[in-house]
Amino acid sequence: MASRRVRRNRTLTVFAVFVLGIWWFTSCVGGQSSVAENTSTATPTPTPTVDEFAVSLLPEAAALPPVKEGVTNYDLANSPVAGLADPTWVKATSEKTGIPKRVLTAYAGVALQLNAYKPECKLSWNTLAGIGWVESRHGTIFGGKVKSNGNMSEPIYGIPLDGKNNTKALPDFDDGNFDGTAEFDRAVGPMQFIPPTWAAWHSDGNGDGIEDGQNIDDSAFAAGRYLCFSGGDLSTPEGWRKALRGYNASNTYAQDVSNKAKEYAEKSK
Repeated sequence: MASRRVRRNRTLTVFAVFVLGIWWFTSCVGGQSSVAENTSTATPTPTPTVDEFAVSLLPEAAALPPVKEGVTNYDLANSPVAGLADPTWVKATSEKTGIPKRVLTAYAGVALQLNAYKPECKLSWNTLAGIGWVESRHGTIFGGKVKSNGNMSEPIYGIPLDGKNNTKALPDFDDGNFDGTAEFDRAVGPMQFIPPTWAAWHSDGNGDGIEDGQNIDDSAFAAGRYLCFSGGDLSTPEGWRKALRGYNASNTYAQDVSNKAKEYAEKSK
């Protein structure tokens, strides 16, 4: 049974989404930057103008993956994300990019699903892949891996967001129900969500009835939904920049994701 505090916080999750924008450089992965230490903890470098910076960041949107044989339009919008992309494409693209097949299946499936029922967002799989690499090296950051069911072989947790180690202090949001600690929040899973953000965007990408931040299907789907909410049209420089700043407000973080997303787009051709 959830505590009164948990129930109260759940009612405030929509409000929390907007509040998070103010203190987001520790955002969806506040600890994700702490997991991947060479990413968003660096001091952002000056940029000429917001618009010029946004244009320089926008990676090429890799073409949507082909759909698995037998998948219908209804399936695209309603089925588990791991069953949507053509497995031949997944295998070939995994070999070209180095993204683990099971992880790429999730990124590709989320892109297909969100383009089916939210086409105005124009989310690309390589944007998700860029984030997944920066956040947790696609779930391998601590020597673990994503298993065939999409779960982590070993749970991934970021460092406590206690104001130390270049983090902003985030006091506990949910009695430790999501991140396992009730003193300060920390980021969770391969896409590194902090508890307030997961409370707002919790998702069941694999259709098993469980919303699990340590599962690549669930966490990638939540990440895609949040990016679309934050950026609007991700095919535009400003939309893509806004989406990434929603995820993590560091310019260095956005540049790292952009560089990796561009690399994946090029290698996948």
